[in-house]
Amino acid sequence: MEQADILPINGEESQKREKSPAQWQKHWTKEMDAAQKRTRVYKRQGTEVVRRYLDGRSGSQTDRFDTGKVAGSKLNLFHKNISTLQSMLFGQKPAIDVAREHHDPDDDIARVSSVLFQRILAAEATSTGEDLSCVLKACLQDRLLPGMGVARVRYDYGVTKTTALDPETMNYVESEAIAFEEAPIDYIHWQDVEWGWGRTWKDIPWWGFRNYLDKKAATERFGEDVARDLEYKNQTEDDDKDRGFGDPDKKDNVQKAEIWEIWNKDNRCVYWYAKGQDAILDHKEDPLQLDNFWPHAMPMVANLTTTLYQPKADFILAQDLYNEIDVLQSRIAIITRAIKVVGVYNKAAGSSVGRMLKEGAENDLIPVDNWAMFGESGGLQGNLQWFPVQEIVGVLQTLDQVQKSKIEQLYEVVGMSDIMRGGNTDQYTAQGTQAMKAKMGSITIQALQDEFARFASDLEALRAEVISKHFTPQSIVQQSNALYLPEADKVYVQPALELMQNPDVKWRINIKPESISMIDYAQIKSERTEFLMGMAQFIQSAGSLVKEVPGSMPVMLEMLKWSMTGFKGADYLEGTMDQAIMMAKKAPAQGQQQGPSPEQVKLQTEQLKIQAAQQKQQGEMQKIQLKAQSDMQVQQAKIQSEIAKMNADHERDMTMEQMRLQSRLEEIARELQSSIAEIQANMDSDLTVERAQASYDIAAQDNDHDNTMTEIAAQAAGRNNGN
Repeated sequence: MEQADILPINGEESQKREKSPAQWQKHWTKEMDAAQKRTRVYKRQGTEVVRRYLDGRSGSQTDRFDTGKVAGSKLNLFHKNISTLQSMLFGQKPAIDVAREHHDPDDDIARVSSVLFQRILAAEATSTGEDLSCVLKACLQDRLLPGMGVARVRYDYGVTKTTALDPETMNYVESEAIAFEEAPIDYIHWQDVEWGWGRTWKDIPWWGFRNYLDKKAATERFGEDVARDLEYKNQTEDDDKDRGFGDPDKKDNVQKAEIWEIWNKDNRCVYWYAKGQDAILDHKEDPLQLDNFWPHAMPMVANLTTTLYQPKADFILAQDLYNEIDVLQSRIAIITRAIKVVGVYNKAAGSSVGRMLKEGAENDLIPVDNWAMFGESGGLQGNLQWFPVQEIVGVLQTLDQVQKSKIEQLYEVVGMSDIMRGGNTDQYTAQGTQAMKAKMGSITIQALQDEFARFASDLEALRAEVISKHFTPQSIVQQSNALYLPEADKVYVQPALELMQNPDVKWRINIKPESISMIDYAQIKSERTEFLMGMAQFIQSAGSLVKEVPGSMPVMLEMLKWSMTGFKGADYLEGTMDQAIMMAKKAPAQGQQQGPSPEQVKLQTEQLKIQAAQQKQQGEMQKIQLKAQSDMQVQQAKIQSEIAKMNADHERDMTMEQMRLQSRLEEIARELQSSIAEIQANMDSDLTVERAQASYDIAAQDNDHDNTMTEIAAQAAGRNNGN
């Protein structure tokens, strides 16, 4: 983008003037410098609080928070308190509840839309490494330590390119289709945000997010010319050189450019700014088109006032007590090391006194060389004096009492005492008193629980708004598994998609505090049991009413559906309840009984008598059938026996007949062979005679032929001679 390009400014200011990219660069340079000066103290204190939480002491064992400058042990109650609060506030994956603005029982389209929303949001709140649970846990820790937790929503999609033949032009045309769509939630570190001057959240004019891009990523995003002019440096643990807490060994080995993404609410534009450039890197007009413009929920901020929108860590307000407890702990550690059995003895009394402790003998007597002189000098008490341990122990006990008192004061200040009182139960205490203690203990962290739940709900509401304004219907159907809805709800899917993408429809995304805190299984069991008991009583009462007032079943089912809409999880049952109501409404038209008349009672009695007689006759018939079946089985067995005997005799006769026939056949075969041999001999004899006669006849014929030929030849020769 050239510097001569003009960026639009909405509102009255646009009528007076417009800013160029270079002018916007100067504008954001001034704004960023002012913002960094305002938040410098907050970020410096936040860094120190994180170090205190991790007990990041240097080699000299001193700390800037340690006002007494006493080296030694520390009692890191701050870490324990924060860990306890974090465990209480965040104990499980959040349960997302999407509800229409009004719980109308017959608004099935809105109900199905809320189910689709809830399925998509719940599916993306699972294990992805950056899911809602991971983001909320990191934001909660930032809120409890430096004092601010921030997260934002993005819209990401992928495109696939396909080539197809256009039948009209007969040319190949390249088209694009959306491959995937998602609205991820990104955790933002508390050091990577800046904001404009304002007294409250409503007054904030702009909000900036810091990003680090290497040269390759910067080239892909802004182009080669812009990426070449950026300044690249190693990202360190502490980016502010004035703080002096950063470890030089904790740095990124890849140099990256520091780029700020600034969302300006005044003209609903987003600017990408890098310090030291001649012009802004890029800008876009309202990329997400959200109602409140901001891509992030209102942050969780500690100890805000109406003077200036500036966080203040909870630790800062109680740091004096934490420091005093650490000073007392250091003194207790030093005095504890001083408590030991040590003393002095008279060197002139000899070495017998020193041998009592050095040798460590048990049940043994140590001889004294000059007992008289040892006795005159006062004996053992006169030659040995112990270190006054009693005074040291007294000081230690006093320090221990003072430290306990300071710890109690600290618990009162940070609210841990109420939590401990709420969790302390006594078996001899009345149940009402225990419930009151638990309730009073939860009041201290109730505000923080509500803020945490509000933050999570706002993030999911932003995701739902991104889904409704940017997702395609195909992506919504696919990611919500709409094809597996109950059959009664599938007819509402198409109008539900249209309702979801309607910008005028408002949805309430709710995450209750108890759904993300530690699970109270007894409370869940009590609530469900109470609900089931209430439903059982209603059904029992409704059954009696339906018997007395025929045709009132649809009304009772409508009342049951109306009561169900107030409970979480009833969305999936409302469609089935609608079918039951329709069946109940159609039942009277299909011949539902309204109560039997006397004639009907008499007729039913006669029918019962006839049925009894028929049953008796059926019993007699069954007996006869059983006897007939038994006789038939006996007769069948007898017949089968006779048949088997006849079969055996027949098989025996057949075998003997076959043997006789086989013998006769063999005899006939022998006779035939003899006859054939005789006939063959006769035929051979006759054939010999015939052959001899034929040979004789042939020889005679040959002789006659020769004679004839001789005569013909002689005649022919005579004629020749005559000629």
